[in-house]
Amino acid sequence: MEDVWIMDSGCSRHMTGHRKSFSSLNPVSTKEYITFGDNGQGKVLGVGSVSLSAKLSLREVAFVWNLGFNLVSVSQLLDEGFEVRFKKGACCVLDAEETFVCSLLPFGQGRPHIRFGPVRRLVASPSLIFGSGIGGLVT
Repeated sequence: MEDVWIMDSGCSRHMTGHRKSFSSLNPVSTKEYITFGDNGQGKVLGVGSVSLSAKLSLREVAFVWNLGFNLVSVSQLLDEGFEVRFKKGACCVLDAEETFVCSLLPFGQGRPHIRFGPVRRLVASPSLIFGSGIGGLVT
């Protein structure tokens, strides 16, 4: 799951447990922990940048010890100047100039996926499921 990124509307910040995902990473100087939905915690070892595509680079991504998922925070995307538009059955991410970045669409019975170049994929979390299908992001 190293190349799968989950778009999570309930996540407070972008985070991953995969060191190799970072284009830059700085260690944190204080003890910081992330609390998950199940009340478990993960220690933040660093903060840095992850490039998912030419159109989407994530800043201030937490490197969290033993985190098994890569999470994209909808609220952090908004804070970073992206626009996230939700419509019936779809979601679209735009940059500050309202240029298309990616979209979330119902994906039916199969596994959700995204094409962000040859390496990265971004999928929807259960918080972004539409109907009985799982949403997948496309560029």
